[in-house]
Amino acid sequence: MIKRICECVAVFVAVLLFAFCIFLADVVTYDSEYPVDKCDNMVVLTGGRHRISYMLHILSKHRPANILISGVYEKTSLRNIFGDVDLKGIHVALGKQAKNTAGNAVEVSEWAKANGIHSIILITSDYHMRRGISELRHVDPNLKIFPCAVKSQFDWYFLQNCSKEFYRMIYVYWKNF
Repeated sequence: MIKRICECVAVFVAVLLFAFCIFLADVVTYDSEYPVDKCDNMVVLTGGRHRISYMLHILSKHRPANILISGVYEKTSLRNIFGDVDLKGIHVALGKQAKNTAGNAVEVSEWAKANGIHSIILITSDYHMRRGISELRHVDPNLKIFPCAVKSQFDWYFLQNCSKEFYRMIYVYWKNF
């Protein structure tokens, strides 16, 4: 009986490890480009390295009509984020209610509905993109999402984030199943 249990555990661990390798390969090869011609509304999910700086990089090339930065610390201001960047003609909202990705999804959906927005460019880390999209589609299945992933450097920090994100993805799929 114990041998059978050990075999089942070994198979489960092997399947989990295989699934993680597929997830990691997906993240590393995730290809997304900024779809300037497809959408004029941008959403940034805070919480990871370089997401804000990536948004600022995009702003140097294209000026969307609307920007939501979701999950912002309550005392953060536009000046803290944008400094001296000219925001004329851009409606910027700082979402300060979200504390996690599920909260981001609710915040984004409410913002989109309040502003008559039907499509967004979603900026988040490459390892976080799948879960971000999954949570958003669960809350607002009609919102069209154009992913724009911030590429991560392949290092120990990246592997830690990928492992955390992998287990969170399993939970999200289980929860939304």
